[in-house]
Amino acid sequence: MANFQKVLVLLNRPQKGRFFYYMKILSDKEKLVALYKKLEEATEKYKFKLKNFRGVPHESAMGELSFSELKVREDFVESLKSEIASLETKMGIKK
Repeated sequence: MANFQKVLVLLNRPQKGRFFYYMKILSDKEKLVALYKKLEEATEKYKFKLKNFRGVPHESAMGELSFSELKVREDFVESLKSEIASLETKMGIKK
């Protein structure tokens, strides 16, 4: 049994470089495609939340949380749109 515990300790201990993740550097075109995909998904989620939102009842924590989540999703969509616009400007794409 002690041998099994030793193996678990060795497996759980982070070793040098063991949990290092490499990030792929995307080109502007790949980044733009990924942003459009994120925007589409975020817009769908925002519209679904907006469709089911019935306002903020007073003294209701759940209503206030759903309102906050709705505003966070709205800001996320707007930030994606502005990032896409700046990337399109950088690449010289006109819409």
